[in-house]
Amino acid sequence: MVTLLILKPWQRHKLAPIHNDAVKALPDEQPVWPIPRTFSFGDERVSLSPDFKISLQQSSPGTKSSTAAHPVLEKAIARCLERLQLKRNSTTQNDITGSTTSATAETLSELVIIVNDALAPLEFGMIESYSLNITTPRSKPASADGSPTKSDTLAADLKADTQWGVLHGLETFSQLVQATRISSDTEAQQPVNNRLDIPNAPWSIHDEPRYPHRGLLLDTSRHYIPVKDIIRTLDAMSVVKLNVFHWHILDQQSYPLVSKTYPDLAEKGAERPGYVYTQQDVASIVQFGEERGIRILPEFDAPGHTASWGRAYPNITVCLDMQPHNKYAAEPPAGQLDPLEPFTYTLLDGLVKEWASQFPDKHVHIGGDEINAECWKSSERLTDYMNNPNRRAGYEKPLKQVQDYSDQMKRKSSSGSQSGLDKLLELYLDKVFGMYLAQGKRPVFWEEIALEHNVRIPRSSIVQVWKNSRNAKRVIQQGLPVILSGGDYWYLDCGSGSWLIGSQGESWCKFSSWQRMYSYKLTDQLSTEQRKFVYGGEVCMWSEQTDSSNLDSNLWPRTAAAAEVLWSGDQDDQGQTRPLLHAAKRLEAVRERLTQMGVRAAPVFPSWCAKHPETCLV
Repeated sequence: MVTLLILKPWQRHKLAPIHNDAVKALPDEQPVWPIPRTFSFGDERVSLSPDFKISLQQSSPGTKSSTAAHPVLEKAIARCLERLQLKRNSTTQNDITGSTTSATAETLSELVIIVNDALAPLEFGMIESYSLNITTPRSKPASADGSPTKSDTLAADLKADTQWGVLHGLETFSQLVQATRISSDTEAQQPVNNRLDIPNAPWSIHDEPRYPHRGLLLDTSRHYIPVKDIIRTLDAMSVVKLNVFHWHILDQQSYPLVSKTYPDLAEKGAERPGYVYTQQDVASIVQFGEERGIRILPEFDAPGHTASWGRAYPNITVCLDMQPHNKYAAEPPAGQLDPLEPFTYTLLDGLVKEWASQFPDKHVHIGGDEINAECWKSSERLTDYMNNPNRRAGYEKPLKQVQDYSDQMKRKSSSGSQSGLDKLLELYLDKVFGMYLAQGKRPVFWEEIALEHNVRIPRSSIVQVWKNSRNAKRVIQQGLPVILSGGDYWYLDCGSGSWLIGSQGESWCKFSSWQRMYSYKLTDQLSTEQRKFVYGGEVCMWSEQTDSSNLDSNLWPRTAAAAEVLWSGDQDDQGQTRPLLHAAKRLEAVRERLTQMGVRAAPVFPSWCAKHPETCLV
């Protein structure tokens, strides 16, 4: 039975916070990840009945709601029940946390879900909070004032303002449930049927994310990543409550996104025939992400990193394939868009409209990193424009098909002088920003546009910091919000050595262990006011040396370490740093959880340390 309780407007209220300053760590039997913001627990053990169900009750007594009206919740419930059944049938020792016993426990038959708005849009700033309560006949969790309360029945309820909070609550509930193998005289003749227990009941959890933007960037240009691998990655992201998949689709090496307007881009620019993403592929990824509360943030990196565009349209690029590549680009092959070529904007205008129809999210990443001055200087026309102000007349006119959005733009320094390079870049950005704003998109871009160039940008812009975590403060001082991806902490490809032939094997950045990623203090050195400009962060998986063969092990479980920082914060609510030993135990459980889902996650440490973590401290 699946029914739904929808609260009427006058019944809606904010979830009351739970105050429990005494508890700072979860019990070892409950390796929930990310750790909830506030929680309390007891010392009882309850079990799930064999016919356990998750119930969504209607506000009118005795009626049922069609789950077809709430597809996200319907599928989330089905996934949760499926995972519980896998635990019940598991024969893997790592799945079994309880002792082999036939002892009985209080039996829970139902989890009741109560949600205010089951059709809330998937968007930046969505409400993701939830409360989860498991009460026992002996006692309820402490009330808000700390006094104990009594309950006559064993019950469990999950309350949330939106379906997105329900998704997170179901994930937490499934992690609380542990399998206990039951011994019997006829065990050899019987199929595996573990008992599902919830240790340390009663439970009271109030949870919400510290940051609204909690993401993972995946580069699918340097190596093509099949759709099935992206889908598996999204599934893993939902386990650790990440909510943004930053899809870096295009780059120098490949243009894999099929366009109906300009089909030659993928036909001639993709890594190889068939290594493309069709519009149907995009739709399936967007839908799969939505079903798990994950926004798809597409990145169309330009005007740098666009050599692949030149395979179909060489007239819109300059310095295409020029050598030595390290003079004209960050990595081979060289190529940047030509800001003075009219067809550059004709093509972009068509693509932006097409992209806007494919990706419903209100944010779009426009790239803007590593613009190479020498590349543009290789063109006499562009050099003339940059060096001779008299040659710029006429180029600055807004495109006829795009509204002038100059009233929404601002420049870093209105009084400071602009270099010729900045003039050329601003010419490009004025037109491209107008295209995206006309489609109702809020632009996100890499830090260089804000820190290294004096150009007009929309006041609504969001800046992604990557070169160094300390650069966040410089961006915020301009009044711009940030997404943090400091390469000194959250670049997953670092430490693999240089892939350029003839190099000495040094990476530009050091490898970040899960401990290093877990130690990233996003708001360190920021004032209370400046911290309001931190929207969250992303870990970045650049794919020069990553493809399907090692994607999972490069992503997991290190990405989970960042996920807890983004959800729970880098400290607890008392300002204390969480001990690594406790985190390591829970992270090992995350890794096991992911491997059971088919994710080829790397080990956290030797098997010995998994069983004896206290002996592996330094």
